[in-house]
Amino acid sequence: MEGTEGSGAGAATASYGRAVVYREKLPRRWTVVTVAVLAVWVAYQGSVLLPEDSTVWFVILGFSAFFALVFNAVPFSKRIYHRIRLSDGQLTVGRETIAVDSLAVESVREAREQPTDAEFASSLASRSREELAELRRASSATASPRLLGGGWSVPMGMDQIVVETVRGESLLIATHDREALLDALTRARRS
Repeated sequence: MEGTEGSGAGAATASYGRAVVYREKLPRRWTVVTVAVLAVWVAYQGSVLLPEDSTVWFVILGFSAFFALVFNAVPFSKRIYHRIRLSDGQLTVGRETIAVDSLAVESVREAREQPTDAEFASSLASRSREELAELRRASSATASPRLLGGGWSVPMGMDQIVVETVRGESLLIATHDREALLDALTRARRS
């Protein structure tokens, strides 16, 4: 993953939060492997079936393209809805852009204290039925945060952080590199 970078000479004269640049690259390993395996499969079938059984080969080609789309739907949706960029004082998550100065400084600090998904799951596993029932009641009384960038939920394999705007709106951000994103937001939102 590419980390956070300052913009050198312009950092001292840049306006509030504009010197911080962060771009989160999403992993491509799964997409490359599935497309490569399917391409090898189609090439092998082509060497066996062509030119006599070209109709069967075209059917195999069509099914392979369908499977490539099915196997890579989540990575494609991550690229559309959850790609994170921070530059020029703007935080862009997927198709949505907000100003970094609209985030509350305290909520960015508190986001560091939030448990990761694995820590949260292990803490839930150690609770009694009564404690879980009380947590359900408390969580149903509060509004869930809005997922920044769109989509239905945080995709598998991504971590999440919750930050608040200065207006009090809770935002959920799905990320692959929680610490690097929080470092970039903290540096961009210093007051």
